[in-house]
Amino acid sequence: DVEVFPNLFLVNWKKQGTADCVRMINPTPKNIRQLVQIGRLVGFNNRRYDNHMLYARMMGYTNMQLYELSKKIIGKEKNAFIGNAYNLSYTDIYDFSSKKQSLKKFQIELGLEHDELGFDWDAPVPEKLWDRVADYCANDVVTTEQVAESRKGDFIARQILAALSGLSINQTTQAHASRIIFGEDKRPQNQFKYTQLSKEFEGYSFSFGKS
Repeated sequence: DVEVFPNLFLVNWKKQGTADCVRMINPTPKNIRQLVQIGRLVGFNNRRYDNHMLYARMMGYTNMQLYELSKKIIGKEKNAFIGNAYNLSYTDIYDFSSKKQSLKKFQIELGLEHDELGFDWDAPVPEKLWDRVADYCANDVVTTEQVAESRKGDFIARQILAALSGLSINQTTQAHASRIIFGEDKRPQNQFKYTQLSKEFEGYSFSFGKS
């Protein structure tokens, strides 16, 4: 899990099944390169956020540049994402989960420890409070593993999809389904048959976006 502030980049992680959480405060690009080589990275909504923060740091982004990138991603700017970052991870719990909700909602629903930081995400964090942010991030790391355990059935389903599609487990459910249905055809819509419903149903019309 990562937390991003104008003056603070925090990366917390743990190995599956262990109690200890490693806290990396303002890690260097080298630190992140070493992290991604340790094992398979699993996170929550990491394909759309954490992966890009990690990859950007490896590229040499400063804390402020990471903060600006974070704002663009949260603001859903199309050009904010880094293409090579998506597959930095092994899988994304949010993506393979059949139930789409935030980590915080899962924490409450499953009765897990829930922590709210209450800091202004757009303001620098005083150095004396960096450990408080690390505590918050560590809680998210621990509960992320617990949520993954609760969605084990969904992960098995993803593994089956990957076996059928030939794609990596990290690819999205939509990507797996498309490959299974359409193969490697990049423009399958060209093969679709678009029935003129007005010929099938008397009085049917489609006007101004309404059917």
